[in-house]
Amino acid sequence: MIDHRHSGRQDQCMRGEWMQSTTGSEPFRQDDLIVRPVATWTPGVHALLVALHRYGFDAAPHPAGYDEVWEQVTYLPGDTGDLDCHAAMRGEKALRSAASLLRRYHDCSALFAKSLAASYAWQLPARSPCEVICHGDFAPYNVVLNDGEVSGIIDFEAAHPGPRIWDLAYAVYRWAPLSSGVAIKGMDTLAAQVGRTRIFIDAYGLSVNERSSLLDVVVERLEALLVFMEREAARGIERYRRNLQEGHDRIYKEDIAYIRKCSTEIVAGLTG
Repeated sequence: MIDHRHSGRQDQCMRGEWMQSTTGSEPFRQDDLIVRPVATWTPGVHALLVALHRYGFDAAPHPAGYDEVWEQVTYLPGDTGDLDCHAAMRGEKALRSAASLLRRYHDCSALFAKSLAASYAWQLPARSPCEVICHGDFAPYNVVLNDGEVSGIIDFEAAHPGPRIWDLAYAVYRWAPLSSGVAIKGMDTLAAQVGRTRIFIDAYGLSVNERSSLLDVVVERLEALLVFMEREAARGIERYRRNLQEGHDRIYKEDIAYIRKCSTEIVAGLTG
């Protein structure tokens, strides 16, 4: 599995590049709150969390305010971690419930996405069409697990307007996971990855017509991630400069090549 070491989200063991703080300060827990430095996209994230709860979505933190320096959201109880360090996160129950929860999140955010999109700045560029507010990093390290089931979503810092499939594509990449470098038993073959992808998109309810284009979106999403990392490194953000020095960009490029090489077989497994 791709190794993105980090700390401070809840009690997780890994995180993805999209979510790493560009201030050099990591989030931390303070009693029943998660505290992190304020960023230009903080008002949009808090407005999103308010709207989610207003429309009945209870699987996200409550916003607890922000000032000129810090923002606070409520802590969601449960287990956190990535596929390689949390056995229950690798289970089919977790896989299915994650996809179902992502669908429920998308259905809820679709109710107010356009009004929020026009009113706030976001960390990542908006994508067209604006169908939902994408979570931006819906991966095992950004959910909460209770009794083997995904019960909550955390870390909305990468949220941004976009189409459902844009968010789903990165989720599939992380949950399958669609990577040539996976060293997790039961996930280290293409057949296993295709099977997990099929379970995920079935549970999400992705239409048959959209399945044939899913891999193209996965590749586009990873290419956008590379652009993001390179841009942040060029801005002098040390974390991303270090990511590039450590070869994280090479891993994504290898995964893009892997997905393209195996696309016929993968699509057949998703549509057949």
